[in-house]
Amino acid sequence: MRRAFLAGLIALAFAGPAAAQICEPTPELHAVRIVGTDGSGSQTSNEAPFVAGERGFFQSLDNGWVFALIPADYGWSLRVYENAQIGDVVDLTSLTPPHGGVPNPRDILGWHFRNADNTAANDGSVNAPTHLRAFVVSPALAGTGGFKPSAGPDDPRLAGPGPGDGIGWLRVLDYGLADLEPGERARMNYLKFDACVSWPRSQAERVRLADLASPVFSDEDRETFGACGLDLVTYDLDATRTPRTLGGDIDGDGALDEVAQVQRRADGKRGLALCRAGTWLDLIGFDTHLGDMEPGYLDSVEAWQWLSDIDDRPAHLTGIDLPPADGDLLVLERVEKEAVVVFHRGDALRARRVYRYVEP
Repeated sequence: MRRAFLAGLIALAFAGPAAAQICEPTPELHAVRIVGTDGSGSQTSNEAPFVAGERGFFQSLDNGWVFALIPADYGWSLRVYENAQIGDVVDLTSLTPPHGGVPNPRDILGWHFRNADNTAANDGSVNAPTHLRAFVVSPALAGTGGFKPSAGPDDPRLAGPGPGDGIGWLRVLDYGLADLEPGERARMNYLKFDACVSWPRSQAERVRLADLASPVFSDEDRETFGACGLDLVTYDLDATRTPRTLGGDIDGDGALDEVAQVQRRADGKRGLALCRAGTWLDLIGFDTHLGDMEPGYLDSVEAWQWLSDIDDRPAHLTGIDLPPADGDLLVLERVEKEAVVVFHRGDALRARRVYRYVEP
């Protein structure tokens, strides 16, 4: 029963020929890729993570959890801790089956990759997982004191992931072994890997994401921008792309600034309504130039985003000169054709075209 469940878990985690390469969040699931480090010790997705010798591995996830590989006899043990106080907190992967007898997939040990007499690669004579490891992530364990000993084989906690549980995976990319003499137990001394941790979003998060994905403005949106000074008789809140609004801090004053897509009812011309700190309204893109942004540019914009950290810019903006600003940058793009950045500097809004590719 347990081995059948574990086989099904692995099949789910690695379904499809390229699934082991996929680690993308969805409206239903969080997903965090485990990444390596560069020469300065900074995390980078360009390098695969690894451990060697007595070294452990730790990566903090966005929600405060910590993915860890802990040195163990013959290799490493995989854990996901509820916070960084590793010595005093719960391992959220502790419900991963099996819970006795057959090796657990969270333990990545050298002898799993060798045959029974330690003379060659595992030919099936050792009942142990090898390159693909799937594990259960149980957020409900956080704050509970952890996994308590089972009352018996029918304990429901051993039945596999529940509706609130997630599934993670680790794929062994390369490894090194020591103690390869016949009759010894092989020890893993190097492990290069790819891994992902995924878990369900809360109902509140799902509702929020569904709202962000909707182009339909709410009564609350109309109240917010109307109170900021938008004439809702002259202008209609109307979105051609999602999200329908963006929130950032364009002037760097620490207060939330919101921007919405609007259309002038009289002629259908499109623009933006920028509400700064819930008080000051700027209309952008209608009849006058704003820096490099010509009137009518917003009629053809296909994508938009706030850029809070130019060091964390999207790949397609890498190497592009972005203007100094008091706060966040608002990037307005005709995809792969042109981008204009709206920003605040000094006492005024400004706009600069940061790329334009001339179409043949």
